[in-house]
Amino acid sequence: MAWVQMIPEQAATGKLRELYERTRERAGVVPNIAKVQSLRPETACRGFDLYCQVMDAPGGISRRERILIATVVSKVNGCLY
Repeated sequence: MAWVQMIPEQAATGKLRELYERTRERAGVVPNIAKVQSLRPETACRGFDLYCQVMDAPGGISRRERILIATVVSKVNGCLY
């Protein structure tokens, strides 16, 4: 298994703290996918913003359909997320 250095929630400051708070508000916890990007908080924030745009912005399919597609793709890829 790979090992990735992560900044724990208690040690997060600045943009990283903001990112952790935003992800906690959305998911109820700070998922590992956010923590593994903790050494590059600006890049992680951009990724989170993109995710929110893809999942929440108005479009041709409903949010529920987007979640279903994401779930099926994750399952096919063997991904827990």
